Amino acid sequence: MSIRTNEELDPNEGPGFGCFVWQAILFAGLLFLIPIGLFTFNWPVWLLVVLLLVDMVLLFFISMTSVFLLRVFFADRRRRRGRTIGAAGPTRVISTKPPPETEPDAPTNEGEAE
Repeated sequence: MSIRTNEELDPNEGPGFGCFVWQAILFAGLLFLIPIGLFTFNWPVWLLVVLLLVDMVLLFFISMTSVFLLRVFFADRRRRRGRTIGAAGPTRVISTKPPPETEPDAPTNEGEAE
């Protein structure tokens, strides 16, 4: 296994969004079952501990999958955001003084009721 740094991420090599969704649903379901089993069904403690450990492992996989998906998403956004090739646009000068040939507009009756 080689460690690759500063290379483009290939979204086809890692888990997809569907994998993340199924992991999250399973995590939420097991997390919901722990207090239900404790207070309603009076399950043995060893079973609740096993459910909690499985939930913690699922949380690890959910976090790794989400980090991968976020890296792929932001790498794609960064690639599209780059500077365009070519010369820059014309230089714009912003002045607070009005041009000398500008005269104020004559008053009009626009918007007044007749």
